[in-house]
Amino acid sequence: MRILFYHKLIITIFLLSFLSAEGGYAQLRKIKPENIELSNNLRIKYPKENVALLNSFTNYTFERFEDEVKGNLVVVNESANDEILAIKDNVKFENAVFYNAESEIKEIYVKKANGRRVPLNLLISDYTQDGIFNDDVKICSYNVNYEMRGEVIDFDSQKKYFDVRYLTTVFFHDRFPIKQKTISFEIPEWLDIELKEVNFEAFNIKKTITSDIKTKTKTYTYTVFDLSPDLPEKHAPYSSRIYPHILILSKRYTTNSGESVKLFGTVDDLYSWYLSLVKSIKEDNSVLLPTVNRLIENKKTDLEKIEAIFYWVQEDIRYIAFEEGIMGFKPESAMNVYKNKYGDCKGKANLLKQMLILAGFDARLSWIGTDAIPYDFSTPCLAINNHMICTVILKDKKYFLDATEEYIAINDYAHRIQDRQVLIEDGTKFILDKVPGFSAERNLIQTNIDFKLEGDVLKGKFSAVYHGEEKTELLRGYSAISSDNKELALKKYLSSNDKNIIIGEVKTSNMEDRIHPLELDYDFVVNNYVTHTNIETYLNIDTDKEFSSLVFDSLREKDYQFDNKVNRSTTIHIVIPEEYKIEYIPDSLVKVNPDFSFLLKYTIRGNTILYEKKITIDNAVIKKKDFGVWNDYVKQVRKFYKDQIVLVKKN
Repeated sequence: MRILFYHKLIITIFLLSFLSAEGGYAQLRKIKPENIELSNNLRIKYPKENVALLNSFTNYTFERFEDEVKGNLVVVNESANDEILAIKDNVKFENAVFYNAESEIKEIYVKKANGRRVPLNLLISDYTQDGIFNDDVKICSYNVNYEMRGEVIDFDSQKKYFDVRYLTTVFFHDRFPIKQKTISFEIPEWLDIELKEVNFEAFNIKKTITSDIKTKTKTYTYTVFDLSPDLPEKHAPYSSRIYPHILILSKRYTTNSGESVKLFGTVDDLYSWYLSLVKSIKEDNSVLLPTVNRLIENKKTDLEKIEAIFYWVQEDIRYIAFEEGIMGFKPESAMNVYKNKYGDCKGKANLLKQMLILAGFDARLSWIGTDAIPYDFSTPCLAINNHMICTVILKDKKYFLDATEEYIAINDYAHRIQDRQVLIEDGTKFILDKVPGFSAERNLIQTNIDFKLEGDVLKGKFSAVYHGEEKTELLRGYSAISSDNKELALKKYLSSNDKNIIIGEVKTSNMEDRIHPLELDYDFVVNNYVTHTNIETYLNIDTDKEFSSLVFDSLREKDYQFDNKVNRSTTIHIVIPEEYKIEYIPDSLVKVNPDFSFLLKYTIRGNTILYEKKITIDNAVIKKKDFGVWNDYVKQVRKFYKDQIVLVKKN
């Protein structure tokens, strides 16, 4: 018995040693040596990642379907197979498949290398963002444990779209690295679909087209190689603007009986579908009339009446993005939004329209795609619009009213809809127009500071005027603060929470006024910005130092997107006491790029020093190709900020 025990012990020790040796896992688990090598290479390249997509194939097929209620439809079947490679030992892979009321998941399962199916514990839940129910999207999530790097598990899923119009975009990227991914579309001759290739230029994508005479189908196959993971980055542009994807334009199809059915071949088709949804809304506007009459009472001009209704819907109707099935495109009735006191963009736009009509104005629903979308109405499909506003026409002038933008003035527009095409309802026809765009000058922050040097401190008078979206953002932030904390919060904002800056009473213009610029005035004291030696006194009078910390490292993959165009203009005067003379001021710094610029300049005028600073970011974006230029500018700007005025006492 003792001899048998020792034999077993020796075998166990050997197996443990074998497992710990490089390649031992592979031999015992039949893991391919090339997968071990690949996982090691990928682990070096992507140290934060646990898995990689080794090979993926997704296929779309189409079939005609006749339903007694919904009528003739084209159904889409999506079949996907993903080979997921572990690039680390002992990792948990978590994945999810999304669907909604217009689609369903038919099947999800995984297979190990030996072909054995592994049961999955599927968790079905609603999709939420920041704890608020967002839309009707559901998540089918699951997780699988990997024991060792180099292990490959197959993931298979079957998904069905009930209507081809809801299949709009197909992306290549995923949240983990991809070695190879193939997407194919088997399009029958009875279906007219255009596959529009977007953002393909900078990526290694191979395309082939094959025809099958027997099945009368044409297959479009796209294969991409070596994609980095789509990782979240702050202030990144939307994926549709930078990543390759296929925009699916479903135009028309022929039924089994030979009837030709329109889908979205033209803008007219898209508008007709939108209009059919609007016409199906059951409205009873009598409940709105007392509020409309109250809002426009004593208003002298038509524009004042429109403003009163517009601002009321902004403030009194809470915005909640809620979409369920067809409601993703169909507005809620005005009376329901009014009673509920909340609505999504479509519900708020429809309520605004109905209230304006009751007040006697020509108001119309309007469909628009924000700057998140790189397409326009030249490519009609459901992907080109993600927002709804209300257009009111007054004396041949169009006012585009976005009721989801709190504190924005009439005839002013958020950056996200500026220069965007808008589809305006016009009975059975439509109007295509464009929301006006503004330059960075629209968002000017003009700051003026007058300093005096008194011993070791700077005492100053501050005044600033905020325009455009800079004003709107400040008003929103201010209104969101409880009444007890407003003054303290405003002072922290104005001082950038710098404890060296002590702000006195802040005087403001009307914080409810959307039309006029916002004005701020206050006195303040700045400590620790003055340094004395036996001979010299050093001053640093720029307390803001904008953008000095915004530097992009080599790991960032995406452009940097600001919320709006930037225009900052600051003028500082400092009066030098009679007992001092000016020994030194920093040299001027001028850095100009087509998309951004810095101008920083000191000038001596008698016993006063004038400091001028102007910073502009004209397109609200720093492109990745310009990161090097931006970083170089900021490096020089930071050096300028650190440089100081030097004073010496007169003899």
